[in-house]
Amino acid sequence: MTLSDKDLAAAINDELNDIAVEAKMRGEGSTPAWEPQIDSHSVLRVCLRIEEEIGVEISEECVPVGGFKDRNSCVATMLKHAKKAMANATKVKNKTEAG
Repeated sequence: MTLSDKDLAAAINDELNDIAVEAKMRGEGSTPAWEPQIDSHSVLRVCLRIEEEIGVEISEECVPVGGFKDRNSCVATMLKHAKKAMANATKVKNKTEAG
């Protein structure tokens, strides 16, 4: 499945919002535990969410050690990797159909 950049960014932000709500529910204060840094565990959750949305796997190589320093860098990086995964999946599909 192919999603627009806007839809992919919305899915990434939605998952980050869910993570923030869960952190608050665990009593980690009014500021989520991952702010200003989004830890690698949270980024893996974002990867899984993207995989659900687009139906292709995202390489774990996109997850930096220690996570991201802010939401914008996380969204931008994950969006780039999602688009790359979708493009690769399209190439494979086109090769399969042509061959």
